[in-house]
Amino acid sequence: MKRGFQGMLAVAVVLAGSGCAADARPARPAGARVAPTERACPHGTFRWGRVEKRQVLAGVSDARRFDVRRGVTVHAAFEAVPVRSLHAGVTPAEGKGDQRAAVEALEKKTGAELADAGTHFRLGSDRVQEVSFKESSGVLFYAVGVTTYEASFAYYCAPADTTPVRGTVTTWSPVTYGDLVKCGIDEKLGPASIEAERLMCH
Repeated sequence: MKRGFQGMLAVAVVLAGSGCAADARPARPAGARVAPTERACPHGTFRWGRVEKRQVLAGVSDARRFDVRRGVTVHAAFEAVPVRSLHAGVTPAEGKGDQRAAVEALEKKTGAELADAGTHFRLGSDRVQEVSFKESSGVLFYAVGVTTYEASFAYYCAPADTTPVRGTVTTWSPVTYGDLVKCGIDEKLGPASIEAERLMCH
C-alpha cells in the first residue's frame, strides 16, 4: 500500500464437472472438439498457457484540494465511483459446471481467490475511504485497484487425449486495495494509482 503524502496513511481496504455422453446424441464429425460435460472424463486435466496478471483501476473519487493549517486536524471522506466494467467468464462457455472447474483450476494454479464465472465486479465498502490529517496542502483523491487474471487453457480427458477443449478464463481477485494519492508527489505508485493520477491530476 502506498502513501499519498507524508502523514497520511493509504489504508488497504478490507475492502466446476463432467458427465457421460448420451447414447442418442448425433455423431460428431471426425476431429470435432467436445466439451468436458460431453465426455467420460471425471478426472480431466487442465493445462495452462500464459497467465496474464494485471493491476487495474476499478474506481476513483473526485479530486479535492486541502489547505490545512498547523494545529488543525481535518476529517474527510472520499467516495470512489466505478471507472471500469469487469465480467468474469470462461470461453467457450460450455456449461456452468465446466466454467466453475476452470476457475477453480486457475485458483490452484495462481494461489489466489478468484471471482466465479458469471460475476460482475462492483465496488462495495471499498468505495469509501475516511481519513484524518494535519498540516497539509494539495490536491488529493482516492483510487481503488483490483488484480485481474486472464489465462488460456486446454482441458484433457486423459494423457493421450488429442482433442482437448481449449478456452480462456477471465476473472479477478475479489480482494481490492486502495491508495489515497496527492497530486504532484514524486513517489512510486502502483499501476492502478498511476492510471488514476493521469485522470485526476493536471
